[in-house]
Formats: sequence, structure tokens, C-alpha cells
Amino acid sequence: MRFVVFFASCLLTLKGAPTADQCSFPYRRIGEGCYLIINDTVSGDAAFAKCLHRGLYLATFETINESMLMKFELLKMNAGVHYFVGGRNINRYTSGGDWRWIKKNGDMVKMTYFAFDDGEPNGSLSAPQDCMCFYASRKYTFHAVWCENGGVVGGYICQRHI
Repeated sequence: MRFVVFFASCLLTLKGAPTADQCSFPYRRIGEGCYLIINDTVSGDAAFAKCLHRGLYLATFETINESMLMKFELLKMNAGVHYFVGGRNINRYTSGGDWRWIKKNGDMVKMTYFAFDDGEPNGSLSAPQDCMCFYASRKYTFHAVWCENGGVVGGYICQRHI
């Protein structure tokens, strides 16, 4: 009888029975996503690398619903920190840029909505602003910012694929 119970238990585990939540502390479940919100002060490029070093990627918000849920969470936190996300301009030669969400393994998804703040994105060939962040002083609206040191520094939001 013990063998049958053990065997059934193994089958349930192999079939994908629920296990411990993969989005527990320090991660946060916001909507359908699983995020790690870091309050460091780094550049956009450093934020990108730090997420990758953790086996994660900078957060992507493919729908307005996802971005609004995160914005609401950041407003509740009230940390006053800008947060880098996974939006990147991949073509400075296009008017307004060609903004994509950079996902796990470098896959890119064209943005289907444009929720930048008034006057954004405002980068140019001579002053490239190819990274994207939730900008604290503008109530966490999206802003285009420099990716390298010398530009905006802030925290970042990593996303875990589950």
C-alpha cells in the first residue's frame, strides 16, 4: 500500500501538481506578473545587466493594464525612486524612435500602446535617450532616459518568467 501512495505522489509531482509559490518574497505578484523591485541607484544599462545576473530580465508591460497595476504599486510604495523597465528604443533614426519591450533571451516585442508622459520620448541622435523608466517626479509615467552613466539613475524592476 505504501508503494502505491508513493507512486501516486510521484505522478502528481511529475504531472505539474502545484508546488510552493514561485513568486514569494522578495518577489511581488502584481497582476499576472512576478516582479522584483530594487531601490538601488544605477544606470539603465547597469539595471539591465543586474537583472540578467539574477536570471531575470527588466520588466515588460505589454498591456496598459499591466503598466497601470505597476504604476499603482509604485505610487503606494511612495519611495520617490525612478525605476528602469525593459523598454528600449532600437532605432534613433526613426522619428519618435522604435520602442520595443526586451524580453527574456533578448526577444523583442513592439510596443502596442504608447503611454509616455507629455513631451516624451524626447531623445535625439545627439542626445540619445534609449532607455525607459517609471519617472518618480511625474507620478511614475514612462520617460525616455539615457542608458549610460551620467543620465538618470534609479532603481529597477526585474521580472521573473513563471
